Amino acid sequence: MNGIDCFVEGFQLVRTPGLRKYIVIPTVINVFVLVALITVSVSQFDYWVGGLMGMLPEWMSFLSWLIKMLAVLIVAVLLFYLFTIIANIIASPFNALLSIKVEEHLVGNLPASTTSIWLIVPRTVGREIAKLYYFLPRLVGLLLVSIIPLINTAAPILWLLFGAWMMAIQYTDYAADNNEISFSDLRRELGGARFQSVLFGTPVYLLLAIPLANLILLPVAVAGGTVFWIKNLRGKMLKPVSA
Repeated sequence: MNGIDCFVEGFQLVRTPGLRKYIVIPTVINVFVLVALITVSVSQFDYWVGGLMGMLPEWMSFLSWLIKMLAVLIVAVLLFYLFTIIANIIASPFNALLSIKVEEHLVGNLPASTTSIWLIVPRTVGREIAKLYYFLPRLVGLLLVSIIPLINTAAPILWLLFGAWMMAIQYTDYAADNNEISFSDLRRELGGARFQSVLFGTPVYLLLAIPLANLILLPVAVAGGTVFWIKNLRGKMLKPVSA
């Protein structure tokens, strides 16, 4: 199934009466995290940008206007990723539960790891930390590329591709984890369907940057990622049950 179609189906699924209640807590968490980050950002944004500007050598002062624009962009991008990381860690047990219910709704049976919300917590939070270990070194590398003259002309495209890839990993992983698929196995399988993975992740990445839209987008992305798992990965990754 086309990656974009999976994302669109996520919108339809979160409006399903039987699933609607499972998006309430993740949405409330998103609101809380976003308000907290905006509050901190408003008071500290100039300080952060000033700190980056202060790292400039004296001989580059004639480029201060350009560097300031770049510093503002870097801080904004970091805040965007910080919102996504914090919201996903806090909401991960509820996102996993939503994914379980979406899979049950679409397939008719529950995934392998189906437990109470309290037993889901350590498993899902641990999985989010594993994703951070994969994500953060690549984010730092991309930030470095973004400040290297000439090479940084490719940065916008690299950011889009990287963001789309990370969104595909992030939101298909709930269903994979629920079905006891390792993080490395999921990445390998997504790599074999990289084009469709990026097609799914691109609208998620772009819409997450829109204020207010990102409040309801995370549950939609979880539902869409579960659809992507069912349509494109589940049949290849789950071992058939022997009679």
